Amino acid sequence: MSGKSIRAEQSAVKILLTSAFVVAIGLIWTGYADTGERILTLRYLLFALSGLVAFATPYLLFPDPNASLIQLGNLNNPSLRSYLFKKISPVAWPVILLFFVILFGDLSGAASHLFLKSVYFLISLILFLAIVIFSAARYVKSGPDSQFWKESEKGKKLRQDAAHYFKYPMDPGSVPSLINTILIVLFGSVPILIGTILQGMYPSYAELFLMTLMLLVAVRVLRSQSDTFVRNYYSTNAFFREFFGSNLKGEEQGERREVEQLWWVPAPIRMHVWQFLVQTDRKLPAGRVVFAGHIVLLFLAYQRPDSGFLLVSWILFSLLHHLFLLLTLNKEMAPGWLHRWIASPAVWFAARFWMQLRWVFPILIGMNVQYFIFGIPDFGIQAIVISIYLLSSALVSVMGSATLSKEAKV
Repeated sequence: MSGKSIRAEQSAVKILLTSAFVVAIGLIWTGYADTGERILTLRYLLFALSGLVAFATPYLLFPDPNASLIQLGNLNNPSLRSYLFKKISPVAWPVILLFFVILFGDLSGAASHLFLKSVYFLISLILFLAIVIFSAARYVKSGPDSQFWKESEKGKKLRQDAAHYFKYPMDPGSVPSLINTILIVLFGSVPILIGTILQGMYPSYAELFLMTLMLLVAVRVLRSQSDTFVRNYYSTNAFFREFFGSNLKGEEQGERREVEQLWWVPAPIRMHVWQFLVQTDRKLPAGRVVFAGHIVLLFLAYQRPDSGFLLVSWILFSLLHHLFLLLTLNKEMAPGWLHRWIASPAVWFAARFWMQLRWVFPILIGMNVQYFIFGIPDFGIQAIVISIYLLSSALVSVMGSATLSKEAKV
Protein backbone atom coordinates (compact mmCIF):
# COMPACT_ATOMS: atom_id res chain seq x y z
CA MET A 1 0.00 0.00 0.00
CA SER A 2 1.29 3.48 -0.87
CA GLY A 3 0.59 6.82 0.79
CA LYS A 4 -1.25 7.95 -2.32
CA SER A 5 -3.79 5.14 -2.13
CA ILE A 6 -5.16 6.26 1.24
CA ARG A 7 -5.20 9.99 0.59
CA ALA A 8 -8.47 11.64 -0.46
CA GLU A 9 -8.14 13.40 -3.82
CA GLN A 10 -9.48 16.88 -4.45
CA SER A 11 -12.29 17.16 -6.96
CA ALA A 12 -11.72 19.11 -10.17
CA VAL A 13 -14.56 21.48 -9.26
CA LYS A 14 -13.00 22.25 -5.89
CA ILE A 15 -9.59 22.87 -7.48
CA LEU A 16 -11.15 25.15 -10.09
CA LEU A 17 -13.16 27.15 -7.54
CA THR A 18 -10.16 27.48 -5.22
CA SER A 19 -7.96 28.64 -8.10
CA ALA A 20 -10.53 31.22 -9.20
CA PHE A 21 -10.86 32.51 -5.65
CA VAL A 22 -7.07 32.81 -5.18
CA VAL A 23 -6.61 34.56 -8.52
CA ALA A 24 -9.40 37.01 -7.72
CA ILE A 25 -7.96 37.81 -4.30
CA GLY A 26 -4.46 38.27 -5.74
CA LEU A 27 -5.66 40.62 -8.48
CA ILE A 28 -7.76 42.67 -6.06
CA TRP A 29 -4.85 42.86 -3.67
CA THR A 30 -1.99 43.81 -6.01
CA GLY A 31 -3.45 44.01 -9.52
CA TYR A 32 -2.27 47.61 -10.08
CA ALA A 33 0.68 47.71 -7.65
CA ASP A 34 4.22 48.40 -8.82
CA THR A 35 6.97 45.79 -8.49
CA GLY A 36 8.33 47.20 -5.24
CA GLU A 37 4.91 47.03 -3.63
CA ARG A 38 4.50 43.45 -4.83
CA ILE A 39 7.78 42.42 -3.20
CA LEU A 40 6.81 44.19 0.03
CA THR A 41 3.43 42.44 -0.01
CA LEU A 42 5.18 39.08 -0.37
CA ARG A 43 7.33 39.84 2.66
CA TYR A 44 4.26 40.64 4.77
CA LEU A 45 2.54 37.51 3.50
CA LEU A 46 5.53 35.30 4.31
CA PHE A 47 5.69 36.81 7.80
CA ALA A 48 2.05 35.88 8.36
CA LEU A 49 2.55 32.43 6.84
CA SER A 50 5.41 31.70 9.25
CA GLY A 51 3.03 32.06 12.17
CA LEU A 52 0.15 30.32 10.40
CA VAL A 53 2.25 27.28 9.43
CA ALA A 54 3.68 27.08 12.96
CA PHE A 55 0.17 26.94 14.38
CA ALA A 56 -1.70 24.95 11.73
CA THR A 57 0.69 22.08 10.94
CA PRO A 58 -0.30 19.78 13.83
CA TYR A 59 -3.99 20.35 13.06
CA LEU A 60 -3.41 19.33 9.44
CA LEU A 61 -1.38 16.23 10.22
CA PHE A 62 -2.57 14.89 13.58
CA PRO A 63 -4.34 12.95 14.84
CA ASP A 64 -4.35 11.04 11.59
CA PRO A 65 -7.56 9.04 10.92
CA ASN A 66 -5.55 6.82 8.54
CA ALA A 67 -3.01 5.79 11.18
CA SER A 68 -4.45 2.27 11.47
CA LEU A 69 -4.31 1.75 7.70
CA ILE A 70 -0.76 3.06 7.60
CA GLN A 71 0.20 0.63 10.32
CA LEU A 72 -1.44 -2.26 8.45
CA GLY A 73 0.30 -1.22 5.23
CA ASN A 74 3.61 -0.86 7.08
CA LEU A 75 4.68 2.25 5.15
CA ASN A 76 8.40 2.88 5.06
CA ASN A 77 10.10 6.24 5.67
CA PRO A 78 9.88 7.66 2.10
CA SER A 79 6.26 6.58 1.63
CA LEU A 80 5.19 7.99 4.98
CA ARG A 81 6.96 11.30 4.33
CA SER A 82 5.31 11.50 0.92
CA TYR A 83 1.91 10.76 2.47
CA LEU A 84 2.25 13.48 5.13
CA PHE A 85 3.32 16.16 2.66
CA LYS A 86 0.48 15.21 0.34
CA LYS A 87 -1.86 15.84 3.25
CA ILE A 88 -0.47 19.37 3.41
CA SER A 89 -0.57 19.94 -0.37
CA PRO A 90 -4.30 20.90 -0.60
CA VAL A 91 -3.61 24.00 1.50
CA ALA A 92 -0.07 24.60 0.20
CA TRP A 93 -0.71 24.87 -3.55
CA PRO A 94 -3.22 27.77 -3.23
CA VAL A 95 -0.55 29.71 -1.33
CA ILE A 96 1.99 29.09 -4.08
CA LEU A 97 -0.59 30.17 -6.65
CA LEU A 98 -1.14 33.35 -4.64
CA PHE A 99 2.62 34.06 -4.79
CA PHE A 100 2.46 33.75 -8.56
CA VAL A 101 -0.59 36.00 -8.91
CA ILE A 102 0.85 38.67 -6.61
CA LEU A 103 4.02 38.88 -8.71
CA PHE A 104 2.81 38.25 -12.24
CA GLY A 105 -0.83 39.39 -12.04
CA ASP A 106 0.22 42.88 -13.11
CA LEU A 107 -2.78 44.52 -14.77
CA SER A 108 -0.86 47.70 -15.56
CA GLY A 109 2.29 46.12 -17.04
CA ALA A 110 2.31 42.34 -17.32
CA ALA A 111 5.62 42.26 -19.22
CA SER A 112 7.56 44.59 -16.93
CA HIS A 113 10.40 43.41 -14.63
CA LEU A 114 9.80 39.76 -15.48
CA PHE A 115 13.28 38.67 -14.38
CA LEU A 116 13.00 40.37 -10.98
CA LYS A 117 9.50 38.96 -10.49
CA SER A 118 10.75 35.48 -11.37
CA VAL A 119 13.58 35.72 -8.84
CA TYR A 120 11.23 36.79 -6.06
CA PHE A 121 8.75 34.09 -6.98
CA LEU A 122 11.55 31.56 -6.44
CA ILE A 123 12.53 33.29 -3.21
CA SER A 124 8.99 33.12 -1.81
CA LEU A 125 8.42 29.57 -3.07
CA ILE A 126 11.67 28.22 -1.62
CA LEU A 127 11.20 29.90 1.76
CA PHE A 128 7.59 28.72 2.02
CA LEU A 129 8.60 25.14 1.22
CA ALA A 130 11.41 25.40 3.76
CA ILE A 131 8.99 26.57 6.47
CA VAL A 132 6.53 23.75 5.68
CA ILE A 133 9.24 21.06 5.68
CA PHE A 134 10.84 22.39 8.86
CA SER A 135 7.45 22.61 10.59
CA ALA A 136 6.49 19.06 9.63
CA ALA A 137 9.88 17.74 10.74
CA ARG A 138 9.58 19.47 14.10
CA TYR A 139 6.00 18.41 14.82
CA VAL A 140 6.56 14.77 13.86
CA LYS A 141 8.91 14.66 16.86
CA SER A 142 6.28 16.04 19.24
CA GLY A 143 5.45 12.61 20.67
CA PRO A 144 8.98 11.66 21.71
CA ASP A 145 9.66 15.24 22.84
CA SER A 146 6.58 15.21 25.04
CA GLN A 147 7.66 11.90 26.54
CA PHE A 148 11.07 13.43 27.29
CA TRP A 149 9.53 16.40 29.09
CA LYS A 150 7.09 14.22 30.99
CA GLU A 151 9.11 11.16 32.01
CA SER A 152 12.84 11.86 31.92
CA GLU A 153 14.58 13.31 34.95
CA LYS A 154 16.23 15.99 32.83
CA GLY A 155 12.90 16.97 31.29
CA LYS A 156 11.24 17.16 34.69
CA LYS A 157 14.04 19.35 36.02
CA LEU A 158 13.90 21.70 33.04
CA ARG A 159 10.13 21.98 33.43
CA GLN A 160 10.44 22.65 37.16
CA ASP A 161 13.12 25.28 36.61
CA ALA A 162 11.03 27.00 33.94
CA ALA A 163 8.02 26.99 36.25
CA HIS A 164 10.16 28.42 39.07
CA TYR A 165 11.62 31.28 37.03
CA PHE A 166 8.47 32.17 35.11
CA LYS A 167 6.19 31.56 38.13
CA TYR A 168 3.82 29.49 36.02
CA PRO A 169 3.30 25.70 36.02
CA MET A 170 4.15 24.14 32.69
CA ASP A 171 2.26 21.10 31.45
CA PRO A 172 4.58 18.66 29.64
CA GLY A 173 2.11 18.20 26.80
CA SER A 174 2.22 21.89 25.87
CA VAL A 175 6.01 22.29 25.97
CA PRO A 176 6.84 20.68 22.58
CA SER A 177 4.17 22.70 20.79
CA LEU A 178 5.36 25.90 22.44
CA ILE A 179 8.99 25.24 21.49
CA ASN A 180 8.03 24.26 17.94
CA THR A 181 5.90 27.36 17.45
CA ILE A 182 8.74 29.66 18.52
CA LEU A 183 11.35 27.85 16.41
CA ILE A 184 9.19 27.76 13.27
CA VAL A 185 8.25 31.44 13.52
CA LEU A 186 11.92 32.36 13.94
CA PHE A 187 12.92 30.01 11.13
CA GLY A 188 10.56 31.81 8.75
CA SER A 189 10.76 35.42 9.93
CA VAL A 190 14.49 35.88 10.54
CA PRO A 191 15.47 35.13 6.88
CA ILE A 192 12.86 37.67 5.75
CA LEU A 193 14.43 40.34 7.93
CA ILE A 194 17.92 39.41 6.73
CA GLY A 195 16.66 39.39 3.14
CA THR A 196 15.32 42.91 3.56
CA ILE A 197 18.79 44.04 4.61
CA LEU A 198 20.46 42.16 1.77
CA GLN A 199 18.10 43.73 -0.75
CA GLY A 200 19.54 47.16 -0.07
CA MET A 201 23.16 45.98 -0.28
CA TYR A 202 23.41 43.17 -2.83
CA PRO A 203 21.56 41.87 -5.93
CA SER A 204 18.53 39.66 -5.46
CA TYR A 205 20.75 36.59 -5.97
CA ALA A 206 22.00 36.98 -2.39
CA GLU A 207 18.48 36.71 -1.02
CA LEU A 208 17.79 33.73 -3.27
CA PHE A 209 20.94 32.03 -1.97
CA LEU A 210 19.82 32.67 1.63
CA MET A 211 16.40 31.08 1.07
CA THR A 212 17.99 28.11 -0.68
CA LEU A 213 20.21 27.67 2.35
CA MET A 214 17.13 27.67 4.60
CA LEU A 215 15.56 24.98 2.42
CA LEU A 216 18.68 22.84 2.73
CA VAL A 217 18.60 23.27 6.50
CA ALA A 218 14.94 22.19 6.61
CA VAL A 219 15.65 19.11 4.49
CA ARG A 220 18.60 18.31 6.72
CA VAL A 221 16.38 18.48 9.82
CA LEU A 222 13.87 16.16 8.15
CA ARG A 223 16.51 13.68 7.00
CA SER A 224 18.03 13.58 10.49
CA GLN A 225 15.00 11.46 11.45
CA SER A 226 15.53 8.90 8.68
CA ASP A 227 15.98 6.09 11.21
CA THR A 228 13.21 7.16 13.56
CA PHE A 229 10.62 8.87 11.34
CA VAL A 230 8.05 6.05 11.33
CA ARG A 231 8.41 5.49 15.07
CA ASN A 232 8.11 9.22 15.70
CA TYR A 233 4.96 9.38 13.57
CA TYR A 234 3.15 6.69 15.58
CA SER A 235 4.25 8.21 18.88
CA THR A 236 3.21 11.71 17.81
CA ASN A 237 -0.13 10.53 16.45
CA ALA A 238 -0.90 8.94 19.83
CA PHE A 239 0.27 12.10 21.59
CA PHE A 240 -1.98 14.42 19.58
CA ARG A 241 -4.93 12.06 19.81
CA GLU A 242 -4.71 12.47 23.57
CA PHE A 243 -3.66 16.12 23.38
CA PHE A 244 -6.60 17.27 21.24
CA GLY A 245 -8.96 15.39 23.47
CA SER A 246 -8.21 17.99 26.11
CA ASN A 247 -7.31 21.65 26.07
CA LEU A 248 -4.09 23.16 24.70
CA LYS A 249 -2.37 22.78 28.06
CA GLY A 250 -2.99 19.05 27.94
CA GLU A 251 -5.37 19.25 30.90
CA GLU A 252 -8.88 17.88 31.03
CA GLN A 253 -11.41 20.65 30.69
CA GLY A 254 -13.23 20.95 33.97
CA GLU A 255 -15.70 23.60 32.86
CA ARG A 256 -17.52 23.42 29.54
CA ARG A 257 -19.77 25.82 27.73
CA GLU A 258 -23.38 25.47 28.89
CA VAL A 259 -26.44 25.74 26.64
CA GLU A 260 -27.87 28.57 28.75
CA GLN A 261 -24.78 30.68 28.08
CA LEU A 262 -25.75 30.99 24.41
CA TRP A 263 -28.31 33.74 25.09
CA TRP A 264 -27.59 35.26 21.69
CA VAL A 265 -28.82 32.16 19.83
CA PRO A 266 -32.55 31.64 19.08
CA ALA A 267 -33.98 28.92 21.33
CA PRO A 268 -34.98 26.47 18.52
CA ILE A 269 -31.36 26.09 17.37
CA ARG A 270 -29.54 26.83 20.63
CA MET A 271 -28.87 23.15 21.40
CA HIS A 272 -27.46 22.56 17.90
CA VAL A 273 -25.14 25.58 18.05
CA TRP A 274 -23.99 24.47 21.49
CA GLN A 275 -23.10 21.05 20.09
CA PHE A 276 -20.93 22.57 17.36
CA LEU A 277 -19.21 25.02 19.72
CA VAL A 278 -18.32 22.35 22.27
CA GLN A 279 -16.87 20.11 19.57
CA THR A 280 -14.88 22.85 17.79
CA ASP A 281 -13.58 24.33 21.07
CA ARG A 282 -12.09 20.95 21.92
CA LYS A 283 -10.40 20.79 18.53
CA LEU A 284 -9.25 24.39 18.13
CA PRO A 285 -9.09 27.32 20.60
CA ALA A 286 -10.97 29.76 18.39
CA GLY A 287 -10.72 32.80 20.67
CA ARG A 288 -6.91 32.67 20.86
CA VAL A 289 -6.55 32.22 17.12
CA VAL A 290 -8.84 35.16 16.33
CA PHE A 291 -7.07 37.36 18.88
CA ALA A 292 -3.71 36.55 17.26
CA GLY A 293 -5.18 37.49 13.87
CA HIS A 294 -6.27 40.88 15.20
CA ILE A 295 -2.73 41.51 16.46
CA VAL A 296 -1.35 40.75 12.97
CA LEU A 297 -3.84 43.16 11.39
CA LEU A 298 -2.88 45.88 13.88
CA PHE A 299 0.73 45.37 12.81
CA LEU A 300 -0.29 45.69 9.15
CA ALA A 301 -2.26 48.87 9.88
CA TYR A 302 0.79 50.31 11.67
CA GLN A 303 2.65 50.08 8.35
CA ARG A 304 0.07 52.53 6.90
CA PRO A 305 -0.79 50.50 3.76
CA ASP A 306 -3.24 51.81 1.17
CA SER A 307 -6.95 51.20 1.70
CA GLY A 308 -7.09 48.46 -0.99
CA PHE A 309 -4.40 46.40 0.73
CA LEU A 310 -6.13 46.70 4.09
CA LEU A 311 -9.51 45.84 2.56
CA VAL A 312 -8.16 42.58 1.14
CA SER A 313 -6.37 41.82 4.43
CA TRP A 314 -9.60 42.18 6.41
CA ILE A 315 -11.54 40.15 3.85
CA LEU A 316 -8.99 37.33 4.04
CA PHE A 317 -8.99 37.46 7.83
CA SER A 318 -12.79 37.34 7.97
CA LEU A 319 -12.87 34.38 5.57
CA LEU A 320 -10.36 32.51 7.74
CA HIS A 321 -13.03 32.48 10.46
CA HIS A 322 -14.81 29.87 8.36
CA LEU A 323 -12.06 27.35 9.10
CA PHE A 324 -13.83 26.86 12.44
CA LEU A 325 -17.06 26.21 10.57
CA LEU A 326 -15.38 23.70 8.26
CA LEU A 327 -14.50 21.65 11.33
CA THR A 328 -18.20 20.89 11.68
CA LEU A 329 -18.06 19.02 8.35
CA ASN A 330 -15.63 16.49 9.82
CA LYS A 331 -17.28 13.05 9.82
CA GLU A 332 -15.81 12.24 13.23
CA MET A 333 -17.27 15.43 14.67
CA ALA A 334 -20.56 15.52 12.77
CA PRO A 335 -21.66 12.15 11.33
CA GLY A 336 -24.19 12.81 8.56
CA TRP A 337 -26.55 10.01 9.57
CA LEU A 338 -26.67 11.21 13.19
CA HIS A 339 -27.29 14.85 12.34
CA ARG A 340 -29.94 13.93 9.78
CA TRP A 341 -31.66 11.88 12.48
CA ILE A 342 -31.56 14.72 15.03
CA ALA A 343 -32.69 17.59 12.77
CA SER A 344 -33.24 18.63 9.18
CA PRO A 345 -30.52 20.17 6.96
CA ALA A 346 -32.35 23.52 7.24
CA VAL A 347 -31.90 23.48 11.02
CA TRP A 348 -28.20 22.66 10.70
CA PHE A 349 -27.82 25.44 8.13
CA ALA A 350 -29.34 27.92 10.60
CA ALA A 351 -27.10 26.59 13.39
CA ARG A 352 -23.92 26.93 11.33
CA PHE A 353 -24.86 30.40 10.10
CA TRP A 354 -25.75 31.62 13.58
CA MET A 355 -22.54 30.12 14.88
CA GLN A 356 -20.62 32.44 12.55
CA LEU A 357 -22.61 35.51 13.56
CA ARG A 358 -20.73 35.49 16.87
CA TRP A 359 -17.65 36.85 15.06
CA VAL A 360 -19.35 39.91 13.52
CA PHE A 361 -19.04 41.97 16.69
CA PRO A 362 -15.31 41.16 17.29
CA ILE A 363 -14.53 41.93 13.64
CA LEU A 364 -16.30 45.30 13.93
CA ILE A 365 -14.47 46.06 17.19
CA GLY A 366 -11.12 45.20 15.58
CA MET A 367 -11.76 47.39 12.55
CA ASN A 368 -12.95 50.32 14.66
CA VAL A 369 -9.95 50.08 16.99
CA GLN A 370 -7.75 50.39 13.92
CA TYR A 371 -9.90 53.25 12.63
CA PHE A 372 -9.58 55.09 15.95
CA ILE A 373 -5.78 54.68 16.07
CA PHE A 374 -4.74 54.87 12.41
CA GLY A 375 -7.76 56.34 10.60
CA ILE A 376 -8.23 53.14 8.57
CA PRO A 377 -10.32 51.18 7.65
CA ASP A 378 -13.15 53.66 7.08
CA PHE A 379 -16.83 52.80 7.39
CA GLY A 380 -17.13 51.99 3.69
CA ILE A 381 -14.44 49.32 3.94
CA GLN A 382 -16.04 47.98 7.12
CA ALA A 383 -19.39 47.62 5.37
CA ILE A 384 -17.77 45.71 2.48
CA VAL A 385 -15.93 43.35 4.85
CA ILE A 386 -19.02 42.57 6.93
CA SER A 387 -21.18 42.06 3.82
CA ILE A 388 -18.67 39.62 2.30
CA TYR A 389 -18.32 37.85 5.63
CA LEU A 390 -22.08 37.35 6.04
CA LEU A 391 -22.48 36.19 2.44
CA SER A 392 -19.61 33.72 2.71
CA SER A 393 -20.99 32.48 6.06
CA ALA A 394 -24.25 31.65 4.33
CA LEU A 395 -22.46 29.92 1.45
CA VAL A 396 -20.31 27.77 3.74
CA SER A 397 -23.38 26.91 5.82
CA VAL A 398 -25.24 25.88 2.66
CA MET A 399 -22.26 23.71 1.71
CA GLY A 400 -22.42 22.08 5.14
CA SER A 401 -26.11 21.30 4.77
CA ALA A 402 -25.59 19.94 1.25
CA THR A 403 -22.78 17.69 2.49
CA LEU A 404 -25.02 16.48 5.30
CA SER A 405 -27.84 15.62 2.90
CA LYS A 406 -25.45 13.78 0.58
CA GLU A 407 -23.99 11.69 3.43
CA ALA A 408 -27.47 10.83 4.69
CA LYS A 409 -28.40 9.37 1.30
CA VAL A 410 -25.28 7.19 1.06
